Amino acid sequence: MASLLHDSEEQRFVDRIRCTTYREIRDKMIATTGSSSITRQWISKKLCRSEDWVRRHWNDAIEEYYTQFGRGRPQEHGQSWDGAYFREIILQQHVIPFLRDPANVLDTDEVIFLYDKAPCMKANATQHLLEDEAMKFWGNSIWPGNSPDMNPAENIGAIIKDKVEELMSSEGRQNRYNYDILKTNVENILKDLENDTDLFIDLLCSMRKRLDALKAAGGGHTNF
Repeated sequence: MASLLHDSEEQRFVDRIRCTTYREIRDKMIATTGSSSITRQWISKKLCRSEDWVRRHWNDAIEEYYTQFGRGRPQEHGQSWDGAYFREIILQQHVIPFLRDPANVLDTDEVIFLYDKAPCMKANATQHLLEDEAMKFWGNSIWPGNSPDMNPAENIGAIIKDKVEELMSSEGRQNRYNYDILKTNVENILKDLENDTDLFIDLLCSMRKRLDALKAAGGGHTNF
């Protein structure tokens, strides 16, 4: 039985819709002609899914899939996450299984999950989910105040972004939005930065100045 090489939540939704559509066509053919060449086995091969998978979704309504597909997914342009998408897809299907796999971490019992304070992450429902899953994590009461000005990684990110934009703008019009060229440029920039020890030393040594500047600004914005 063939299986999908690049399965994803989106692909599963699409295949469920296709499965239900084929089944509805089958039912109409049987109602009008008395027979149909469309069977569960045929749909299984068509979708590269097991017959058991087809059987589980055989009687589903297609309207239900459209409702589920539109709920809690990243927005097309802003790519923002709501709490449901973060918990059901990001955490339960990806992050938690990854952290529990001994192949991915040194010691599964010592893993502590950290996240930023985005609304979908600090929501009470998210906190309760992590507790129910017995995950060690920094809850809302543990997280200290934070400032991008205190994070040297923000500077590195800005440097990478500026260098990438400079390289992409120098490309011909046809290549400016080419994924492979973008990937190559990013990889080359990262490779160059790996050997730029002076940059990393300067950023690390700037922590004292950052603290002083942040204190002088009363926790407000600084020039870092």
